[in-house]
Amino acid sequence: MEVKSLKIFFSKKQKDKILKDVSDILDSGQLAAGKYVEKFEKEWSKINNCNYGCAVSSGGSALDVIFRALDLEGKEVILPTNTFIATYNSIHFAGAKPVLADVSRNNMCLDLENIKKNFNSNTGAVCLVHIGGVITDEIHEIKKFCDDNKIYLIEDAAHGHGSSFDGKYPGQFGIAAAYSFFSTKTFTSGEGGMVLTNDKLLDENCRRLRDYGKKSQWESVHTVLSSNYRMSNITASVGLSHISEINEFLKKRRAIAKIYDENLSQKFERLKVNNLSGWYKYTVYLPKEVDRSEFKEKSKQKGVGLPGGVYDLPLHLQPVLKHLNLDGKLSIAEDVCSRHICLPIYPNLDDKEVEFTYKTLNDLIDSYE
Repeated sequence: MEVKSLKIFFSKKQKDKILKDVSDILDSGQLAAGKYVEKFEKEWSKINNCNYGCAVSSGGSALDVIFRALDLEGKEVILPTNTFIATYNSIHFAGAKPVLADVSRNNMCLDLENIKKNFNSNTGAVCLVHIGGVITDEIHEIKKFCDDNKIYLIEDAAHGHGSSFDGKYPGQFGIAAAYSFFSTKTFTSGEGGMVLTNDKLLDENCRRLRDYGKKSQWESVHTVLSSNYRMSNITASVGLSHISEINEFLKKRRAIAKIYDENLSQKFERLKVNNLSGWYKYTVYLPKEVDRSEFKEKSKQKGVGLPGGVYDLPLHLQPVLKHLNLDGKLSIAEDVCSRHICLPIYPNLDDKEVEFTYKTLNDLIDSYE
């Protein structure tokens, strides 16, 4: 048996809907923004109990328009070092200063202790990353800290599809949440992203920034310099199809996570996941004496592909950011990034494949004794 690290899954019903919708779009001649984008915005914001959704071309684009709309130029923004570089880039290109912080060993998330360590009078915002679908159990305390200090809380929810904490979804804690619908995400439109917020003015500013600084697609009055971050109708139709079975997909991912919880060897250290997760990633730590690269290669040879991590190399160790001279200073992130693995978890992973996965990994970890 061979278990793939990831398989992008669309049901027959979803595929049929996409083909029908794309045919409608081609017949209409409205391939750019239009009714499918508007419907996708309404559906995704409704699912996540937010008032406004602004569809854009990627998760990075969502972050770009948020940070620009909040006018954080010259301010510092605290973010975790174990995130995708798009988070850092968006802060930097908005004219703010990204401040990389260490994370909690419990869940790989930015915690209040590290926020306080990096906070100063020039801090303008905190950007939380819901890593692997985990919303930190300190979310309420972090929000209160931001509110008390009159700084923005921004959520990078690229991994946050279907995740919630105390019944609240990303976009309900901070001023805004940035979602990605890249092909590997829990729900996908191929490419694409969306800003969710309950702030009407922020939504209006994000819409202006996504379209060359114009109020709407067909206007020619530009009030701010910006670029094209628009989502197309065809992209939105794919996203609409994929989220149409959101409950079934999330139910399957949570069932697989439960099987791993119950059957995976205790030699794999679990993250402390205290929220209702959408399980974009199922992440565990290897024992310190186990070489991660070797373990992943042996797993692949035995038939179990392990997907990409979150993240294998923290930002402060990336070649492009070595000038920050933070090597060795964000020690928890360096440790957990070097020791974690993610297990296959996707809706079309069947019971036999799940069993083969945990049994193979259990046997493999036992071989290191």
